[in-house]
Amino acid sequence: MAPISISFESTLLEQFEDIIKDETSSNGPNIDKNELDDYEETVIPTLDANSLTLKDLLHELERRGIHPRGFFADDAKVLQAELDKEHDEYLESKRREKHEARDLEGSQRLLQRRKALTEIAMREEREEMENNERINEWFGLIHRGKTPSYCRIDVNNVSTRSLARLLWSDTRILSLDVSNLNLSDTSGAYLARMLKNNRTIVKLELGENGLGYETCVTMAESLRVNNVLEYLSMESNPLNAKNGTMSIDAMANIVKYNKSVRYLNLWRCNIGVEGGRMIAEAMRFNDCLICMELGYNFWEYSDIEMIKEMLLKNRQSQQTELDKQRALERKENEDMDIIKKQEEQKRMETKNSNYLHEQKLERAEHRRVEMERAEEKKMIEEEEREKELELHRLEEEKKKSKSKKKKKGKKVCK
Repeated sequence: MAPISISFESTLLEQFEDIIKDETSSNGPNIDKNELDDYEETVIPTLDANSLTLKDLLHELERRGIHPRGFFADDAKVLQAELDKEHDEYLESKRREKHEARDLEGSQRLLQRRKALTEIAMREEREEMENNERINEWFGLIHRGKTPSYCRIDVNNVSTRSLARLLWSDTRILSLDVSNLNLSDTSGAYLARMLKNNRTIVKLELGENGLGYETCVTMAESLRVNNVLEYLSMESNPLNAKNGTMSIDAMANIVKYNKSVRYLNLWRCNIGVEGGRMIAEAMRFNDCLICMELGYNFWEYSDIEMIKEMLLKNRQSQQTELDKQRALERKENEDMDIIKKQEEQKRMETKNSNYLHEQKLERAEHRRVEMERAEEKKMIEEEEREKELELHRLEEEKKKSKSKKKKKGKKVCK
């Protein structure tokens, strides 16, 4: 099977650009602030007010709207303070310009580097698709919208990037399993970023990989806006292996702010006592989670009990809400049944009424036709009688005519 050709829009590539590592970003020129300040001070010396003539001194004071006191030393002191202030303000503005120019140059250099890294990444992904027939088949199905709803896709750190972009706007896959594939933290960040726009996936399994700080932070960012994902498994990932508790702080933000995840698996994630305390505190703000796998994280008993209590509270609250919803649905169904029966009865009454009316019209039409036929028959009978009478009259007239002729003949013979 020939590899499919998938191209991504530049706007989509930009959504993932910041995840790409720029290892050379810190190797550029670095100008120390003190060196910059010394440089400016040597290039632009401060004007000495005492070196001015009286005329120039008065002119400078007048130009600045300062009324002279009449004593050269005092006026020079006042002017020198203004000159020093102006010099400092000028230096500060030049420093800002230098810093802004340096920041702009750095951001442009970083942007160029990221674009170059993106091009390299895209080339790697194309080569991976050409060499991996199975991945090529999967990506073809996703691209054409032909995937099953529940998928286990075996990707690596290269193909994960393409998968994340393909799933950015996918509307077919409900459940995605990419667990136990030795994926890197950056690959996890790609999949987490995909959730920022994907509104179809409700179950995501990321267990048994190498996910950590990047994945946690990106996941927290995405799940701030994603209100669809319900099942998230991060089990057996070294979430807290680096960056202190920053990874767990991000996971705590997921617990605190997300309003859709019902099941969260953090089993054996190296979270530790402080991380457990942070997640337990975040549970105070969560009313969605009803199940959390938290074993083998070395949490304190009090934090575990608090989480259990909050999970139970959420389950009870959601069950109560579910019972209310079901009762409301039953009531709505009963009302709908009543309305349907009323509508059916009304329809039958209308149908019967229409039937009776149609029967009445048919009988009236039948009577009208019968009357027309009777009238027509009567008219025919009248016409036949008139014809018979006319024939009878003509016969009588013939008879009378013959009788007159006979009488005349008899008279002539005499």
